[in-house]
Amino acid sequence: MYFAVFSFGLNLYIDSRHLAAKRLIESYFHMKQSLFIIVIFTIFSGASWSIWEYRHATIPVTDIDAMKKVEYKKGTTFEKIFWIDKYEVSNGQYWRWDESLQFPEHKVDYPVTGITWFQAQDYAAHVGKRLPTKEEWMLATKVTLGDEFNPWDSIDRIPYVPEPGDTHIYRVGKFWRDRTAIGLANMSSNAWEWTADTLRLADSSLAAIVKGGFIYKKKKLHFKGIEKTDTVRVNETRPDLGFRCIRDKNK
Repeated sequence: MYFAVFSFGLNLYIDSRHLAAKRLIESYFHMKQSLFIIVIFTIFSGASWSIWEYRHATIPVTDIDAMKKVEYKKGTTFEKIFWIDKYEVSNGQYWRWDESLQFPEHKVDYPVTGITWFQAQDYAAHVGKRLPTKEEWMLATKVTLGDEFNPWDSIDRIPYVPEPGDTHIYRVGKFWRDRTAIGLANMSSNAWEWTADTLRLADSSLAAIVKGGFIYKKKKLHFKGIEKTDTVRVNETRPDLGFRCIRDKNK
């Protein structure tokens, strides 16, 4: 009798171990299936995101003349109200004013570059606008005075290397990440931008503060933080320097 009880118990133990092993194996295969599904979903999502990004990098903008309203207030008092160009001034826009401008046909919606600070001022006045001050340019990147605009997060360079002689200037609105909260494009990429602020350099020459743009180092394009500035003499031109305009509240 004792032997029968022992045999029965041993069989139960073996069966339970087999059942546990079976369940463990089933769980393993279910886990592999789930992991496979997760991997496929991740790949598909990544591919979809890449396609979306590519389309937004290649489709030309349709609102090239758009402006965005910038307004800040402390309490109930508005400190600043103005409108600023959504995009950098393009070759096509500048050509409407100065038909002597020459550029390849496919670059009609590229930022106009290679113009002096004085030319930028003259164009702005012609269209009833003006260059932004450094402060206004900075305010336009923020929702409130305390906000910081950093579209690139930890990204510090573009994942491609420009061709020799490339000025790393691209169609306005190309970089989908580079949008402020109110929709301004390319405030921390593409062309550098003239501002209205000037200062005297050590050699007494007059220079203006420029904002935005890229830094080209070690064959890579590095995104420049909006807090950074550079200076360029007002009578100089650069192939990577353009501008955008603002319009005051009452105009």
